[in-house]
Amino acid sequence: MTESIDHRHIQQAPEIEPPREYTLEGLLDMDFQELETLDSSRLANTPAYVLASFLERLRVDDRRIILRKVNETQASEILAEMDAEDTAETMGAMREWRAVKILEELDLDDATDVVGELEEEDRTRLLSKMLPQTAATVRDLLTYPEDTAGGIMNPEVTTVTLDASVDQAIQQIRKLRDYTEHLHYIYVVDEAKHLKGVLSLRDLLLARPNDAIESITKTALKGVCNALDDKEKVALTLSDLNFSALPIVDDENKLLGIVTYDDVIDIIQEEATEDIQKLVGAGPHESIHDNLSYSITRRGPWLLVNLLTAFMAASVVYYFRNQIEALTLLAVFMPIIASLGGNTGSQTLAVAIRSLALGEIQDSESARVCIMECMKGLANGILIGFVASIIVWIGTRHTGFSLVVFIACILNMGIAGLAGAFIPIFLKRMSFDPAQSSSIFLTTVTDITGFFVFLSLGTWLLL
Repeated sequence: MTESIDHRHIQQAPEIEPPREYTLEGLLDMDFQELETLDSSRLANTPAYVLASFLERLRVDDRRIILRKVNETQASEILAEMDAEDTAETMGAMREWRAVKILEELDLDDATDVVGELEEEDRTRLLSKMLPQTAATVRDLLTYPEDTAGGIMNPEVTTVTLDASVDQAIQQIRKLRDYTEHLHYIYVVDEAKHLKGVLSLRDLLLARPNDAIESITKTALKGVCNALDDKEKVALTLSDLNFSALPIVDDENKLLGIVTYDDVIDIIQEEATEDIQKLVGAGPHESIHDNLSYSITRRGPWLLVNLLTAFMAASVVYYFRNQIEALTLLAVFMPIIASLGGNTGSQTLAVAIRSLALGEIQDSESARVCIMECMKGLANGILIGFVASIIVWIGTRHTGFSLVVFIACILNMGIAGLAGAFIPIFLKRMSFDPAQSSSIFLTTVTDITGFFVFLSLGTWLLL
């Protein structure tokens, strides 16, 4: 007998909702032909930094396919997360009206970075179509070098005047709510925009409505930076003071804008990346996704310098070629001496460059720092050289050769420690970037001195 089935009690499998946003992994797995099929609503729910990271890997035309699927506000958020060069390249290929609208959606400091990267023709064309006041501000910001406080500051800053009351100041700030993104501090200025003091939002809200702004203003200002100060100095100042923002003024103490903590994060990341890449002779702004010709032009010149310095080290070996022929064990242990010196110098170099970047080494301390690092190298040389000499004696049963290795380790590692500190300090003293290919110069010093010391000792003690 067939039993009837009550369908009311059968549980239906829950419907699986499609993902509301795209992931970077999912986007990277797509073929280029699938870009046209991307869903606009899912793109709208996808974080701007995810789409920016994806777009930086695409050609300009493919970037435009995706940007057409989002509105101008979201497009500006995506492009603001991208490298300014890539953003400028993309906007230069856009239709003019849309490029102008996106530029006006960007924060003024971000818009300035992008406009500064545009080709001269595109820059003039787009600026002429922007709102006159916005275009004028961007032009003013472009007059500051990009590595200065003026080059990174945001001119949109909340100010009140000294003669205003607390209630008037609050009403004024409310009117600016749609125009001011950063409300960390309220800066107090006079009629001529001279910076007179600062107060926090908390101070303003807790004061009585009829109190004068002058009565609650803090006039003992810390961290005020000039527009021409180096941006690294600004970053260090904000980091030391633990403020959310720093005011930027001109030579007459007129308030021009602010640099915020998010700007400083970008500076620190950018400078750290540049230092790492310049340390080994790569382009400071080079990315793993850059094309072949760009990377070759950035790396090639320093590789040629490296080739020249390598021949200098090879010339030392050539000078001792007869001694090496007479005692081939010298050739066996040469790489060990050079490697130990290179690693010792690299350790010192990393610490020295970091200390210079953080302002921990003053000019008056340079000699002491170099001597101290030399002493550290010598101390490590005694320890490592002793271990190396024992290993050499076990392998060769040659006491004289073990002694040569021991002394060479001490001398080479001491010199390497000295060079690792001296090279970046010297470069900075000569107004060069301390990180600029310091590693290449250090390797040259440690290889030449390592080979020379080791082979000279071998010649003197063994032959």
